[in-house]
Amino acid sequence: MISAYQSIKPSLLLAGLISAATLLSACQTSPFAKDPVPEPRYIPSIVLGEAQTLTVMPNRVACASELPMQCLLAKSKDGSVFQIPYDWIDDFKPTLGTEYVISARPQIDEGQQSATGHWTLQNILSQRMVGMP
Repeated sequence: MISAYQSIKPSLLLAGLISAATLLSACQTSPFAKDPVPEPRYIPSIVLGEAQTLTVMPNRVACASELPMQCLLAKSKDGSVFQIPYDWIDDFKPTLGTEYVISARPQIDEGQQSATGHWTLQNILSQRMVGMP
């Protein structure tokens, strides 16, 4: 029994040393690894799109978003109705109960080639008081 232990002893010692070296080296960083470089910060280039005529409805509705906020309902010339968060038309301060027809230009991110959802007011073409339901 003792002779069997003595014949296995060198291989157990070698296996223990290899295991310890492997565990220690797993915790070390490679001296050849490069430091991580952060991606450059994206800064959008905003341009104004073509002016569009919008009818802004007289009341606000809850936005269809995860954040609880109020939206304006707007109707474009083609009849489609969409929501605009109430402060996303620059220089436009609507009054509750007043319907507006405005000329506004969408803000477009040139790099992404897509609308940002924000608008810039060109003109208020007309406004009228509407009785609230």
